[in-house]
Amino acid sequence: MSGQPLSSREPSRPRFGSTSRSSSRPGANPTSGSIWPDPSPGLSSLPARPHFRILDLEPVLRTRTASTDPELTPRDLAILQELDEHRYLDSEQIQALFFPGPRSCQYRLRWLLQQGLLNAWRAATRPGRTCRASIYLLSRRGAALLAEWRDADPRPCLRRAEHALERNFHLVHQLEANWFFASLAAATRDDPGVGLYHWVGEHGIAAAYAEGQEQGPIPDGWGRLLTGDAELLLHLEWDRGSEQPRRLRLKLRSYLRYFADRPHASANQVLLVTPTPARERQLQSLLHDLADGGHECCRFWTTTTELLRAAGPLAPIWWAAGERIPITTMAGLPRSQRSIADCIGKPEWWLRRPGGGGGA
Repeated sequence: MSGQPLSSREPSRPRFGSTSRSSSRPGANPTSGSIWPDPSPGLSSLPARPHFRILDLEPVLRTRTASTDPELTPRDLAILQELDEHRYLDSEQIQALFFPGPRSCQYRLRWLLQQGLLNAWRAATRPGRTCRASIYLLSRRGAALLAEWRDADPRPCLRRAEHALERNFHLVHQLEANWFFASLAAATRDDPGVGLYHWVGEHGIAAAYAEGQEQGPIPDGWGRLLTGDAELLLHLEWDRGSEQPRRLRLKLRSYLRYFADRPHASANQVLLVTPTPARERQLQSLLHDLADGGHECCRFWTTTTELLRAAGPLAPIWWAAGERIPITTMAGLPRSQRSIADCIGKPEWWLRRPGGGGGA
């Protein structure tokens, strides 16, 4: 699923520097690419501090190594699909989804960049310009090739790629939301009893509502988590502490209105991630005021980024009704025929879901 949100004609914030649309000078050595993770062997975990704060972005110049269409592997196509769906992924997130370690991820991303299929930014945080993992997004050539492989009209895919490149005002927020689902996939990679089967981004959710001529709450991401006996429907709200209480109340009420008395409403878990404990207490107070025990509805759970970083998404960090529980013990739908072995992040999961990716 994919969609194109409306954007302002005159953005109020300055734009980040855009990536280069031209090739490097002839004879230039290929760039080393991103600030790659520590090249330790084996499966590397996601960063312990998924903070982006204020980013300085520097375009990575690419050198085209071939004039003909490259020979892409199924994993390459799956990477392009995930970038088309989620707009921005950094190298550590891509590694968690597709690679057993940082070196193989580094080499393949560099090759895709050289083929002109990706755009990339080197990223650093201020003050002190602490280097972070590089950020990748789909290029026009990558979008056209992906549409050709799908045998679809290339124009929507091209528009999404251009929008991600030029309208990146919510880049930090989208990276943080994507980090949550990438970390959930990484945490379940070697667990045969749990897995993230679906992951749909904000724009894909909006497109699904539009296709069904329906209006509903649009979270920062939606996922289907499979456990041994249930399927949990996860709605992520990644709060950066910038919204006023009035807007928070309206957002929470939109969930309550949409899910009230719907069949299996209690299988929908709204995960609210807050930047500080004080913000979490504020949300908990709002939820207490809005509580209505007379209707079946979705459930709300809160945690903080500090707890999420320290313990991981599967730990007992999700608060409701005076206690914290692990995500795997929340209520869900009865299990379907979907296989945990095919979940996102499992070894070679993209081979068992060709053409669909994490949203199908």
